[in-house]
Amino acid sequence: MSNAFTPGLLAHLPESPRKVVVLRASRIGDFLCTIPALRALRAALPEAEITMITLPLLRDLVERSLYLDHYVAFPGFPGIAEQFFDAHRVVQFFQEMQAERFDLALQMQGSGVYSNPFMLLLGAKVTVGFVREGDAAGRLDAALPLPQRGHEIQRMLALTTFLGVPVPGETMEFPLWLEDHEQADALLANACRPLVGLHMSARDATRRWSLARFAAVGRELLLRKGGTVVLLGEAGEWPEIDGVAREIGQACLNLAGKTSLPVLGGVIARLSVLVTNDSGPAHIAYALGTPTATIFGGGNPEANGPPVNARYRVLAYEVPCRPCGLATCPIGYRCLEGVTVQQAVEAATAVML
Repeated sequence: MSNAFTPGLLAHLPESPRKVVVLRASRIGDFLCTIPALRALRAALPEAEITMITLPLLRDLVERSLYLDHYVAFPGFPGIAEQFFDAHRVVQFFQEMQAERFDLALQMQGSGVYSNPFMLLLGAKVTVGFVREGDAAGRLDAALPLPQRGHEIQRMLALTTFLGVPVPGETMEFPLWLEDHEQADALLANACRPLVGLHMSARDATRRWSLARFAAVGRELLLRKGGTVVLLGEAGEWPEIDGVAREIGQACLNLAGKTSLPVLGGVIARLSVLVTNDSGPAHIAYALGTPTATIFGGGNPEANGPPVNARYRVLAYEVPCRPCGLATCPIGYRCLEGVTVQQAVEAATAVML
């Protein structure tokens, strides 16, 4: 194809790609938003071997996926912040990847400023990816300006549609195995129902509602509904989350650091409602159909919010600076401070099973 911005690349290739590699080295929520595009790619290339380059924390999801064949750990790369860059390891990594002789490489990481050079170094016969609006395709064989609006699911599907792949739906998936269900049941065996989940973590301070407000939500929902408040988080967050558990009282179960990623999904699947920051577990809940009240700070509900239906509520105090893309706020976190405990309680009550 003479013009890299012309759609329908797959139909113009001399033969169907047999070995495909995809880059999506982002966190849990972004990865889950890529699932519909991966499902579309698998439907279009049923015989291909599809390798996913992503973060180590997502290995379980890749290895369980019906749409992917191989997991490769992202080694880091200058400008891509999700993983520490080890120059010695990266040289070896590219040698190994070039030896794979991929037919097609897909960059689903973002605007391509740093990720397209990474993809080109994989040495695939054909390389496709997003570029910034107005940028040239460079050495890409096919390029699509990264859509500036719409949900992240739709933005990722835009690339597979650009290739000429039909869209088989926009639903996310989170695979659960029998062992995940069994371990989740064991963790929750002594917890009275209904189960109210609180996930209070987020990578950036601009996405973290106050712990005191989460505790207040937990106490109020216990007064209204009874049951057990289940606290979710990572092992390193145990002291802070344990403090919330003490504030809530006896009918509280702290599971911070006690679950693998798949078992976390098993726990979330059993909740009557999850009250959460805009984070990975929120997207797990969306994928599993768990009723959710999601508190948005600096993030963008249009791009990263839940599906539009009765199971979900978005709590987003309107501010002119959203989305900000900042890790910390220089003007006082008004987006988070504007969401009240009462609003969160009412939202959770409205969707609760």
